[in-house]
Amino acid sequence: MSTNIRLLNAEVVRELLTMEHCIPLMRQAMVLVAQNKARQPIRQFMTQPDGRGLLGLMPGHIGKPEWLGIKVITVFPGNFGTEFGSHQGMVLLFDTRNGAPKAILDAREITAIRTAAATAVATDVLARKNVRSLALFGYGEQARTHASALMQVRRFEEIIVWGRDIERARSLTSALQGKLNCSMRAVAKAEEAAGADVVCTLTAAAEPYYRATWLQPWQHLNLVGSGVPGTSEVEPEVVQRARYFTDYKESALVLAGEFIRAKQAGLVDDHHILGSIGDVLEGKIAGRSGESDITLFKSLGMVAEDLISADFVLAQAQQRGLGQVVDW
Repeated sequence: MSTNIRLLNAEVVRELLTMEHCIPLMRQAMVLVAQNKARQPIRQFMTQPDGRGLLGLMPGHIGKPEWLGIKVITVFPGNFGTEFGSHQGMVLLFDTRNGAPKAILDAREITAIRTAAATAVATDVLARKNVRSLALFGYGEQARTHASALMQVRRFEEIIVWGRDIERARSLTSALQGKLNCSMRAVAKAEEAAGADVVCTLTAAAEPYYRATWLQPWQHLNLVGSGVPGTSEVEPEVVQRARYFTDYKESALVLAGEFIRAKQAGLVDDHHILGSIGDVLEGKIAGRSGESDITLFKSLGMVAEDLISADFVLAQAQQRGLGQVVDW
């Protein structure tokens, strides 16, 4: 018996999965996880022998909408500045009744959009309401999408960008200046951006560059960049001082490099992870207990986010007749 598979490339995903649509979808994904309506084995990955890139596998199942699926993705940080993004791959959807493949979608666009949208959800529930400044540590694809996403949930008056190459940081601020209704500036020293009300670390750094001495008693931090156990963007003391939340606790215990380092240093134990953003949304735990709290969201990415995003894109594409349908 043959089946039809719909192929949806980056252009279609970009057109259909707008940030306005994706942020509510990420709330839905986080609640599904908190309600135990998603199965998400820990992400598996292998590094190339030359260390240039890695291949990751993220299988999973969600209950509403019901899908069995997997994201297969490569991560090549050296692709910055080329026609290839750092993340490339596919999201595959399978029918849960018979296992038939139903769709293949571009994973680069889904990852870029849903990662920033998930950070926006976390920022909305953890950051103070009257924040004015946003700092982006990094100037790549995720910096662009995060700037757009976080402006959906807070009215930032200023966005500050830091990166190891000041000219690339300036290029990003120039590109975003006309698209976002706030002032923007690039800075040469990381410390100049560190005092922002909301901080997003979005680099592939292997070693910490964000210092605990830079923390302010009212900040919210989103740690998005380094996503494998041996890497960390912040010092262990940053983890120790913050109310620490994640997208999926089971993943953080195994993959969150900054948490693992803090634990190995004896600064925290597993209970320091207070819960997931879904737990906060469900009212199982408070996000911010007071105005002086330092809150932290560790983003590792969940396949539930990919599957819910893919479901939305597929449904919209079917309605509009977009993509390529092939016999399988």
